[in-house]
Amino acid sequence: MQVYNGLENLPEFKNPVLTIGSFDGVHRGHRAIIRRIIEKAGEVSGESVILTFEPHPRQVVFPNDDTLRLLTTLEEKISLLRDTGIQHLIILPFTIEFSQINPYLYVDQVLIEKIGVKHLIIGYDHRFGLNREGDIDLLNLYARQEKFTVEEIPRQDIDDLRISSTKIRNHLLDGNIELANKMLQSTYIMSGQVSQGSKIASSLGFPTANCEVENKYKLIPKSGTYASRVEIDGQLFDGMLYIGKSPTLKSVDKDIIEMNIFHEIAEPLYGKNIQIFPEKKIRNDQKYNDVRELLYNIELDKTEVEHYFLKDSTSDLVSSAILNFNGASYIDDYIGSNFQNSNHPVVIVDNDSSDGSSEKIEQKFNGAKVIRLDKNYGFAQGYNLGIAEIGTKYIALVNSDIKVTDNWLDPIIERMEKDGSIGAIQPKIKSVNEPENFEYAGACGGLMDRLSYPLCRGRILDHVERDKGQYDDAVEIFWSSGATMVTRTELFKNAGGFDKDFFAHMEEIDYCWRIKNAGYKIVCLPQSEVYHLGGGTLAYSAPRKVTLNVRNNYWTILKNSPLPGLIILIPVRIILDLGYAVSFIVKGKLSHFVAALKGIITGVLGIFKTSSKRRRIRFFQRRYSIGGPNLKGRIKAILPVSYYFFGKKRYSDFR
Repeated sequence: MQVYNGLENLPEFKNPVLTIGSFDGVHRGHRAIIRRIIEKAGEVSGESVILTFEPHPRQVVFPNDDTLRLLTTLEEKISLLRDTGIQHLIILPFTIEFSQINPYLYVDQVLIEKIGVKHLIIGYDHRFGLNREGDIDLLNLYARQEKFTVEEIPRQDIDDLRISSTKIRNHLLDGNIELANKMLQSTYIMSGQVSQGSKIASSLGFPTANCEVENKYKLIPKSGTYASRVEIDGQLFDGMLYIGKSPTLKSVDKDIIEMNIFHEIAEPLYGKNIQIFPEKKIRNDQKYNDVRELLYNIELDKTEVEHYFLKDSTSDLVSSAILNFNGASYIDDYIGSNFQNSNHPVVIVDNDSSDGSSEKIEQKFNGAKVIRLDKNYGFAQGYNLGIAEIGTKYIALVNSDIKVTDNWLDPIIERMEKDGSIGAIQPKIKSVNEPENFEYAGACGGLMDRLSYPLCRGRILDHVERDKGQYDDAVEIFWSSGATMVTRTELFKNAGGFDKDFFAHMEEIDYCWRIKNAGYKIVCLPQSEVYHLGGGTLAYSAPRKVTLNVRNNYWTILKNSPLPGLIILIPVRIILDLGYAVSFIVKGKLSHFVAALKGIITGVLGIFKTSSKRRRIRFFQRRYSIGGPNLKGRIKAILPVSYYFFGKKRYSDFR
């Protein structure tokens, strides 16, 4: 596209097809008109030409009107028009003198003499010249003299243009950036020069490029945080955009525009011109109680923005993530079933295996994605680090000793797509060795008793039931098994994922409790079945598992239970758990007694560590809650009492 500033030195256009307008925003309606101009130019073997004005006529005619807000500066408009296929753009300086020109002189001296128009396409009710006396009737006089042809765009199309511009401005002012971009058919642009800011953001660990938008008429979207891209020296970078008055830190009078870029830039940016392209609104600007709460929310913002760009680069709806640690013996029968029975990506998260299993998986299943971690981070942090690199809408967490069935994920994803309040779903989990039985780790959905002891539909303590279809109804539960859980990837990341301090065991219960306290549902969908070997990574009877289960259960309670209830709950739990520990002495298992005792002590002492975690959970719930705490899946019984004193060993006994 050739750009001409003014009417001097214009070339002799070949059979020019001309339209006239401000083209602010170069939005969907404008683009429809531009397509018609290009099409007409093709029909008459001519060249397409746009005549526009700078500054905007309202700035000149009504200089005291401070309500004007432009979607594009001149430079931005040129950049957008360049991509439309228009051949020539004439920028005519708009002055008070020009606004007073006689309409006949305008046609004779500008359109005919300077541009040589042969075909003129104008909008309905197009007016020009002194007192806006020029109109379609005047232009038709020239047409009848065969000076040029005139085509008037229908009123409906022009009304749509006006409506589109108004809607786009309103969407931007409301922060609906995605709707605005859809109507623009491009990403909204903010251009400016990088200036030196207060460096407060840098002190918090989020250095930013402060963008000074010089054009006072440029419309700035609603204050808040956005997923955004930025162009620097012709290169695009992902990042996080903040627009606002920084109310928590300094509360300035004028909105600041600052960009946290997710890439290191080698040279200083001060003085450089950059273009910012906001794509998705993350949250509104907000004043927080203190810097700690602000920093927590900025970290969540960054996680959400990173997930947005990661998700943008992948088209799949769901991925399976399999945590692997020295799982060579599980490749054929278990890990392999995910590749054979699924039509979605399978990602291996390898916890620094030393048996060559990750290499064997890559060789056996061509194209398998393997995320290699630098050490064994355990179940909790291993999954956190792996899922951070996965961008699908849903993530299926599958143990390496799980055998999945054909298309097992289909009904789960269908249910979650229909109900946005479902945070996680587990399938029915049965035993590999005894396929007629439920499997210990989750069975047909996890529940919680009055004292926060976990149990399952189909498994009470060590008693596992035979599957006779008695729990084949899809119901809300309290927690999903970590052996096979499908959850929303964005929710998992926003909630902080699993608590890495748990290492293994009960981190899934802690996660489910957190999102239930934010109003989400946990569901068991028995029409989907998988089979679990069980104890593949750590035997159910191992002393270390006893310690982890007891300790992590206390931590889960301390993190998620209402504070007033803990005063009674914790002492009662200590008494009952000491009885559990002593039972190992009776059985002659001294190492298990020590393990249980260690679990109680370290669990109760966790009260000091969990206080800060409770604060972070409150921040999460305040920001992402979809309702009050969801208590579905709680039963009124006290599990150890019901089991040992009243012989209740099936879930049906509690109903």
